[in-house]
Amino acid sequence: MTQSNDDPSPGQVKYKYVNSEEIAKRARVTIEKVSPEQLPLYAPRLSAIVHSHMLLDMSTFFTFPYTLSDSLHLFNNISSQLVSPSAKPSFPPPLGGIVMFVAKLYPSEQPLESIDMEGNPTAYPEIVGSVQLGFASMPNGAFRSEVKKMLVDTRYGGRGVGKALLRGLEEEARKWGSTTCMLDTEQNSFGEKLYRSCGWTELGVIPRFHWPPDKSEQRSTVFFYKHLDVDEDNPNSQVEKRQIANGNFN
Repeated sequence: MTQSNDDPSPGQVKYKYVNSEEIAKRARVTIEKVSPEQLPLYAPRLSAIVHSHMLLDMSTFFTFPYTLSDSLHLFNNISSQLVSPSAKPSFPPPLGGIVMFVAKLYPSEQPLESIDMEGNPTAYPEIVGSVQLGFASMPNGAFRSEVKKMLVDTRYGGRGVGKALLRGLEEEARKWGSTTCMLDTEQNSFGEKLYRSCGWTELGVIPRFHWPPDKSEQRSTVFFYKHLDVDEDNPNSQVEKRQIANGNFN
């Protein structure tokens, strides 16, 4: 989003949408894993995406009022859990570990400006989305994983960024032997449409489960799961992937 000319309220920067045709030219992305060393460098840009979601009344992780420090901490506090991008996948995966991904525009594309909640430009405007693959924290769930903190810059919504992130996450989860993946998202959100379109199965809905940023109402959350050992294009691969999940990497 670009900053508007309207006077923002204290602590809030207003945004406006840009022409969708301009956005369409900038949707080609690469999916990269994030290292513990990169995380604090990327955190301001990711925090800017979070704030833009909140200004559009999209449920994220916070309610107003909150500070830039709160948002930065959301990302920086997982540094010790991040799995190195150079780590060789094995089963079981590290308990409580997180593999983090960012979606970056192709170098040939010109990114839109990124502005934090205090009105300052951030580095890495080419980052237009992020997601985290979380592994189970207990041994009896080592084959399970979770989609966490899916974020897409709303200016690039509907351009395949979310699908690219989710595809990368699913592929990585399989490499680590994960056969069951879970997630939750706000009901009737863009996220719900994304997960349905990517073959995820609805488990159920909990009414009045979370607040939007302004705490004006209690909104419903829908839960999804996907069995990653079932290849929709090749059902016969199910047995092979289950062998991998049981630790057989031959």
